[in-house]
Amino acid sequence: MRARPLLAALAALAVACSRGQGADRAAGPTASTPRAAAGFDWEHPAAALDLGAEDVAARLGSFDWSAAIEWTVSREGDEARRVRAVEHHRVKQSATGEFEVKAEIDPGLGAGSETGKELVYAGGMTYARARYAPFRERPTDHGRDARRYRDESFLSARALARLLGPALELRPAGDAEVLRRPAKKLAIVLAKGAAPASPVTRPADPAPDEDTKRRRAFVDGLRPQAATGEVVLDAATGAPLRFRLTATFGVDGDPTVHATVELLAQVKALGAEVAAVAPPKALPDERKAAGVANALEAAGLKKHGEEKGGREPAEDAGED
Repeated sequence: MRARPLLAALAALAVACSRGQGADRAAGPTASTPRAAAGFDWEHPAAALDLGAEDVAARLGSFDWSAAIEWTVSREGDEARRVRAVEHHRVKQSATGEFEVKAEIDPGLGAGSETGKELVYAGGMTYARARYAPFRERPTDHGRDARRYRDESFLSARALARLLGPALELRPAGDAEVLRRPAKKLAIVLAKGAAPASPVTRPADPAPDEDTKRRRAFVDGLRPQAATGEVVLDAATGAPLRFRLTATFGVDGDPTVHATVELLAQVKALGAEVAAVAPPKALPDERKAAGVANALEAAGLKKHGEEKGGREPAEDAGED
C-alpha cells in the first residue's frame, strides 16, 4: 500500500520526540549554555530548554512534571491520509537525585501498537517495567540508562525546538505567576527567512533499508511553516515551568504532506508538595529460565563467575 511510508514516518516522528532524536539537529537558539542558577543569562532565555531534570531540581527543589505531545500527519490528493500519534510523559524528580519516569506512546497505527515504559531510580537501584508488566530490579544499571530514559522524556521540548531550528525566537511577553513563584513569559515566534535546521549527521554504515530511508527523508525534510506558543521561566532561576507549542511543517519534495505538532509540558508541583520517590514492589532480576538455572545449580554445573556476587550481563534499563 503506497500510503504506508506516511504511517511509518509518523510513528518515527512520535518516537523521535520521546527519544530525543531531534537533539541531533542544529541547536539554533538553544545553543547557549545556561549559566549558574544565580546568574541565568536572560539575553539567551532559550538556553533554559537545555536544562535537564537534575539541573531544574537544583534550582527549584523536588518537582513533578508532565507533558502531552500530539502529532498529526496528513496527505492530500488521491491518496489522502491522516494519522494521529499521541505521547504522554511524566517525571517526578527528587532534589536528592531519585526519580520516577513514565512514558506512553500511541503511534496511531491501530490496536496493539501502543507502548509504554516506567522506571524508578531509588536507593541506588533501578527498577523498570514495560506496559502492564511487573517491576523488576535492574542491579547492573546503576541509574545510567534510567537517567538517559528520563532525559529523553524531560527534554522533549528541546527536541521539538530544534526541529524548528534557527527560525525559533523567544520574545519577552510579560510577567506571570506559576505555583506561587514569580515567572517571566516569552512568546514563541517563527522568524521569516531563517535558514532551516541542519540535517541530522549519521554514519554511512551500515546502509539503511528502504523503510528507514523513507522515514529519515521525511524527518530530514521537515520545514517549519508556522509556530505559536509560549515558554514560562522561573523569574529567580530561569528554570522552565511551562512550555506550550503548536507548530506546522511542510516536507521538502512532497507538497501534499503536512505535519502538525502540539505540546504542553509543565511543572505540576514543587517542593514539599511532591511525594518522596520510593522503591516499588519488584521482582528480582532474572535473565535465565529459573528451572534451567536451578537444575544446573543442583547438579553443580554452574559456570565459573555465576555464583552470587558474580558479574551480571550488561543491559539497557529501558528494555523489559
